[in-house]
Amino acid sequence: MNDNNQPLCEKLLLLLLDRDGKLVSGSTTGYLLAGALLADLVLRGRVDIAGQGKPVKAGRVLVLSAAPTGDALLDAALERVQRKQGARPSSVIWPLSKGTRPAVLERLTSAGTIGESSRKVLGLFPIRSWPTLDRRPAERARRAVRDVVEHGMRPDAETAVLISLLLAGGVLHKVQPTTDRKAQKQRAQQLAQADWASAATRKALRDIAGAVSEAVMVVATGAAG
Repeated sequence: MNDNNQPLCEKLLLLLLDRDGKLVSGSTTGYLLAGALLADLVLRGRVDIAGQGKPVKAGRVLVLSAAPTGDALLDAALERVQRKQGARPSSVIWPLSKGTRPAVLERLTSAGTIGESSRKVLGLFPIRSWPTLDRRPAERARRAVRDVVEHGMRPDAETAVLISLLLAGGVLHKVQPTTDRKAQKQRAQQLAQADWASAATRKALRDIAGAVSEAVMVVATGAAG
């Protein structure tokens, strides 16, 4: 699989699988992947989060181009976003999350990057996992995250987005284990001040990460309740 063409949602899902092939993000996986889809469309120039003087209210989702990306999953996401143009990013995350997790898992399985396994606990409760078959794509993504978060390297735009989404989902420490979560979070948050993309693009991607964080908080609050 060519990493240069691999959509962000695939890279993110590989990061979210632990050594046993289990998802560290649980029920919030779909929201994280939805954020990756929306961010990918921003980076590819199809979507933006509007500033002042745009056809929709500032802070709302704006489609810049309906031209196909050449990736079926991203093109399907773009169609969904077109139907929600003018909505807040948080209102777009939920519809984008529907069916995204199984779709991305299927793509990675079909590509031979991961496998699929199912077993029952106590003979009753099914447990599914997706063990890694080709470790190279996941290792490249993990190394990119580690180089930035642990070694202070300047990120490219995709790595910065992946880290911001892992932060939004509260799972960065699970993907990149650390003995000091507070310091790790502070280093990762400093990405917002770096110049890995234009100021407008960084703001749009921060808005998307914020929308994902909002969705994750709703799930967490519901679980706690």
